Amino acid sequence: MKILAFAGSNSRNSINHALVSHVAELGKDMGIDIEVIRLTDFDTPMYGIDLQNEHGFPEPTLKLAQKIDEADKLIISLAEHNGSPTAFFKNQIDWLSRHNVNFLEGKQVLLLSTAPGPVGGANALAIIKTMLPFFSGEVVGEYSLGRYDDRFVDGKPTDDTVDAELKAKLQALIAS
Repeated sequence: MKILAFAGSNSRNSINHALVSHVAELGKDMGIDIEVIRLTDFDTPMYGIDLQNEHGFPEPTLKLAQKIDEADKLIISLAEHNGSPTAFFKNQIDWLSRHNVNFLEGKQVLLLSTAPGPVGGANALAIIKTMLPFFSGEVVGEYSLGRYDDRFVDGKPTDDTVDAELKAKLQALIAS
């Protein structure tokens, strides 16, 4: 089984990338191989129909679409800006969905989010949870971690219950 994981953030110091990387480490401890990528390695210009019509699809979009297509399951950790998913992540979805509206067909997705605030990016998570089925993705689990700065230190949770909850979500993804 091939699991692909990434954060919907373009920050070099993304706490959502740290969270998804931690989940990959938990997976390794459970004997599950999870490939973690950075979406900034697949950076594209801001989507626009004129740009698409004049230049086609950017090579990074085609490469990311191939990575997603090769995966059996996905883990996506969502950053939140002003109560919404980041413009960077939405732009990735726009390009991918214009290339193939069913780019998530047959994929089960575990959605994660975290933020320094108390709701932990739950608003962005809810928006993307509603959006992914439009692209034939199946959201099989979700987890939002509020107050990241208080609950994670050096990329590790300060509370053992966080790891237990994340392992349960990961096991549910595997079983789906």
